[in-house]
Amino acid sequence: MSDSMEELDEKLLVSFNEQFATNQNHGQDIFIQFLSAILVVLIGYGYIYANTAQSADIWTVAHDDPKSLKDITSYALIDLFGAFIVSELILTLLATVVLNIGYSFRRDQLVIYKLRKKALGKRYQDTFGSASFDPRGQNLWDFLPEFNRMFFFGICVLQIFLLTSFFVALGRAYCWPGTAFASICLYITSIFPVGWTFWLYNNYYKKYYWVMSDSTKFWWRVSLAERTKKL
Repeated sequence: MSDSMEELDEKLLVSFNEQFATNQNHGQDIFIQFLSAILVVLIGYGYIYANTAQSADIWTVAHDDPKSLKDITSYALIDLFGAFIVSELILTLLATVVLNIGYSFRRDQLVIYKLRKKALGKRYQDTFGSASFDPRGQNLWDFLPEFNRMFFFGICVLQIFLLTSFFVALGRAYCWPGTAFASICLYITSIFPVGWTFWLYNNYYKKYYWVMSDSTKFWWRVSLAERTKKL
């Protein structure tokens, strides 16, 4: 019996070490890939932003020589808007990937936690502690693993920064869309990617809440106090 227990402990230790190494390598790969994507977004948007003058036209790119397509002196506002929207959508896509990875990790962590606890019984706490590898008990603000949470909120900060810079550029521009309807549509379209990112965050917490609490209650019937408390 003791030999089988020792064998089980050894297998669990090996699986733990393999999981730890996999998570470390996966985290490093994701960091490099995401950082590269974010740099491309910032460089592309920053270049057009820096080369859009206050006197920029809405549709027409300004050139030193009107008959030549070279030597651009200012991009049009529509070019700036296009670069902004593309950058925001790419950041939203990256945020979605981060959320999906973080949620999947928590879901798999719950399965592994239950299997280890069932296999070890009372000896589980001596090996893994009481809460270190338990994915439950997280609220709305910290349900993601720390690595994913850091990336997600970093992406949100970048999205808000780009949104602010775009509004500043529009406020300084001499040429402004004339009608109130056009201005409202422009503002709504500009804010949409940021709002969508935060909606995704809440939606993934909804999935986390259902999986961790085994709740069958409709999400809209769960109060805000219940969503943000420890499960």
